[in-house]
Amino acid sequence: MKRRKRGFGCFGCASILLIPLLILVLYIGFNVYKGTTIDINKVQQIETKQNYVATKDMQKYVKNAFVAVEDKRFYKHDGVDWFGTMRALFVSLKNGEMSQGGSSITQQLVKNYYFSQEKSLSRKIQEIVVAKRLENNYSKDQILSYYLNTIYFGDNNYTIEDAANYYFKASSHIQNQYYKQLTVLEAAMLASTINAPSTYDVENYKQDSALISRTKSTLKKMLDQGYINQSDYNNGLNGL
Repeated sequence: MKRRKRGFGCFGCASILLIPLLILVLYIGFNVYKGTTIDINKVQQIETKQNYVATKDMQKYVKNAFVAVEDKRFYKHDGVDWFGTMRALFVSLKNGEMSQGGSSITQQLVKNYYFSQEKSLSRKIQEIVVAKRLENNYSKDQILSYYLNTIYFGDNNYTIEDAANYYFKASSHIQNQYYKQLTVLEAAMLASTINAPSTYDVENYKQDSALISRTKSTLKKMLDQGYINQSDYNNGLNGL
């Protein structure tokens, strides 16, 4: 009677389980490496845009309208909104499709400037690595400045100044001598459109109930997060 070999079955099962784990580790490692090879200083080229305006030259409520809507933890996190990212990844795995959600402002800047709109786990890993590197080398205001000058606002406007000039005959620059300054309402409206710029009609916003509703929500977020006071909030609502 042959003696049974003990432990081989368990060892075989462990080996089978380790193979996909090893593949996953190698996959993540490769994409982390790819993220470290990207030239993060290339982002400075955004400053050469014709209508580039840095956040230091804007009213605080202008830049913070976008923080309130897109990334309320922007001034607290290290470039990656881990809570939002993990939630998005969980939903993506559950649905079997990579989601674009859960990105911080820094991650959105990286996605818009360095990558295509491809939805993939590899791109998400590289995006996170580059976002962390940007945060380690640039200030929050620099990152927010670059972000506001790479967003698509619709009608071929890719900077906040272009959008302010085009839609409101206004400027995001506090010292512009040719245009009036963006109001709280106008800043909130621009921040409200960037999730789907082709969907909203900014020029005829009084006839766009969806834009009015979203702008009201943005104004409330700005109030709740301390970026405007009650008077600013009320004046904004009265303009809708």
